[in-house]
Amino acid sequence: MALGDLVTRIIQKQESLKSFRTPWENLWQDCGEYVNPNRGDFSTSRYRGSAHRYEKIYDTTAPLANENLASGLHSYLTSPAQRWFVLKTFDDKLNQELPVKEWLDTTTNILYDRVFNIPETNFNSQAHELYLDLGSFGTGVLMVQDRAGGPVSFRTYHLSDCFIQENDAGFVDTLYRKYKRTGRQLIERFGKTVPENVVKISAKDPYREFEVIHAVEPSETYGEPIKKPANKSFVSCYVLVEEKALLEEGGFDEFPYMVPRWQKVAGEIYGRSPSMTSLPDIKMVNQMMKTIIKAAQKITDPPLLVPDDGFILPVRTVPGGLNFYRSGTTDRIEALETKARPDIGLEMVQNRREHIMAAFHVDWMQLPDNKGKSPNMTATEVMARQEEKMRLMGPMIGRLQVEFLGPLIDRVFKIMTRRRLIPEPPALLQGMDMKIEYVSPIARAQKTNQMFTITRLFESMSPLLQIKPELLDNMNVDETFRYFHHLLDAPPQILNEKEEVEQVRQERQEQQQAMAEAEQAQQESQAAKNVAEAGKANSEAGQIG
Repeated sequence: MALGDLVTRIIQKQESLKSFRTPWENLWQDCGEYVNPNRGDFSTSRYRGSAHRYEKIYDTTAPLANENLASGLHSYLTSPAQRWFVLKTFDDKLNQELPVKEWLDTTTNILYDRVFNIPETNFNSQAHELYLDLGSFGTGVLMVQDRAGGPVSFRTYHLSDCFIQENDAGFVDTLYRKYKRTGRQLIERFGKTVPENVVKISAKDPYREFEVIHAVEPSETYGEPIKKPANKSFVSCYVLVEEKALLEEGGFDEFPYMVPRWQKVAGEIYGRSPSMTSLPDIKMVNQMMKTIIKAAQKITDPPLLVPDDGFILPVRTVPGGLNFYRSGTTDRIEALETKARPDIGLEMVQNRREHIMAAFHVDWMQLPDNKGKSPNMTATEVMARQEEKMRLMGPMIGRLQVEFLGPLIDRVFKIMTRRRLIPEPPALLQGMDMKIEYVSPIARAQKTNQMFTITRLFESMSPLLQIKPELLDNMNVDETFRYFHHLLDAPPQILNEKEEVEQVRQERQEQQQAMAEAEQAQQESQAAKNVAEAGKANSEAGQIG
């Protein structure tokens, strides 16, 4: 494929993807203006830093609910304060082998300590931005960047810049991103491939911006590039639109963009969001608050009734203002009573607010409120209710694990492996596939039903165990304890190996046996001493007699 044909094809495909996305833009614009105004540039474009982004918001319930949802997802799904995933194999017995267990723990620690939990990668801030986009637009875009000489880094891109397409399995594998960069930035990033005309313009106006398209798609759908990247699953091209120039051509071993959708309707590519679900309520609340504010203003600063004769205009309503009227007249300036009832409107607004908060699942992040209807709950009851609410998030969390967390961890692991920062796996793992086990608070909540089932068994059997304790012989207590440890995702360091447990028990048994033998020997010695003393006493008594 000739160079001009390649660039033309990429520009044409971006336009095609844009036309396919156009029906969504008005909906995204509404969600942005009412829920996430800082990122609301789709069908309209505003100046950076424009104060007009907030002109439609009279009630901040929806933006705050979206913030709460994003913060909750960050805390409960990818918390920087605790582990939210571990690496395992599909063979549970193999996971218990000491070399395998040590390698899995070491590898997991490397991913946390050198990628996810260090400021240089920018993961936490970019993940939070992604969650904000998911709550407002239903689709988020995060790129895992692997640049030579620097750490793995993360960047969340504005959905307005991105155009996506799915493969036959329903996963996003094509993304075209159209964005603007100054001539200086282009020269810093692409060097000598920047056209001479852009270099000249940049010398005169270094802050003039140019449009760039970054196209990433599977190699087999790419056609015949000028220089196809060897053994790369995805090809990457940077195209300067104005000059129709190819800035860079390369490839990726994995799809570098994570494109999770909050919910997805069959036949649609872009996701649906809580903002879309509650958009009628959000618009209604803002319109109601606008009306209530007007009604309150009329009460606190009412319109005035002024006689058409006798007063010298203008009427001064400022504090301490003087109004002159003709001497001898009985006319007065009076307030017009509107009999407005803002309190009634506030009750209706509160009802709509609760619906909005429920649509954003804010209640699952808050402690239950009994509102005086029942006695104070115990810590166990509070935890149980919180976990029950988290389980209701199962469908959305499952989609995030498949479309965001899974591909994210997989790409980071492979990048670190190519950089030779992951130690060589033990021989037992040669040819074995690994799996990601999620251990975040939400993931743990999904597994608590199994724990509650066992707990209910204990509670039901308690009366019988008091009558017949030998019923416990039917239960493998050791395996029950380890199963609870697994369900609760307790730290592996606190659990002894089975061999260590057997050794401790054997030593305890030997100590108990030694103590019993010593006690028995002492008792026998004491008995012998008592017999000897009794015999001596009898002998002495016989001599006296």
